[in-house]
Amino acid sequence: MERLTAEEKVQLDKKLKEIAKKVNEILDSYGEKALQEVPARGRRLIGYVPQFLIDALNSVTTIWSYDYKLISLEEKEVVRKSGNKEKVYTATVEVSLWILDERLKKTQIGGGENVTPADAIKGAITDAIGKCLSLYSIGSKAYRGELETGNGHKNISHETYRSATPSEKQIAYVKSLAEKSKIDVPKMVKQILNKTIKSEEELKNLSAQEISRIIEAYKRLAV
Repeated sequence: MERLTAEEKVQLDKKLKEIAKKVNEILDSYGEKALQEVPARGRRLIGYVPQFLIDALNSVTTIWSYDYKLISLEEKEVVRKSGNKEKVYTATVEVSLWILDERLKKTQIGGGENVTPADAIKGAITDAIGKCLSLYSIGSKAYRGELETGNGHKNISHETYRSATPSEKQIAYVKSLAEKSKIDVPKMVKQILNKTIKSEEELKNLSAQEISRIIEAYKRLAV
């Protein structure tokens, strides 16, 4: 493949900056519904829901693509705070993504964990795609720590988050996702948390962290 000329680089750089600006404006217009909580290493991070990120990019340009290489896929057993054991899979992938021209590829490593190998790989891919897009300055607010949810707090203690009671908004969101996906809540809770609940009303007995895991499980169905 031929290299870009100096003039081509200047023209593409200008177009990419315009795309990044438009995509970021669309992401801002989505509001809080496009954000998700990502607990990590003692603090809570706020990032974009992958589907909103991809939808925003597609609304500006469809001239982009990616490929990935699976680096590793491991199975392990973890013990949850409740004492329940759960088998999970962790995946690591390398994703190469380009916009407008394949000669402008960005490459990043992504990781994902889930109770099925396929979903672990899917999570790793979407993680890496988000990182690649940030190299084009798309969705970079997430990596700069500039996103906030309605409570006005960017970071809280992970231990506090793990034991916090779920909000009515979280529970209502789970119910709406269950209705859209047509997968009932008790079934999802059993699969993801290895816990048994008899009805949606028992969601209030879970922690905020557990509710967030259920929300992310439902969201992956739309990615």
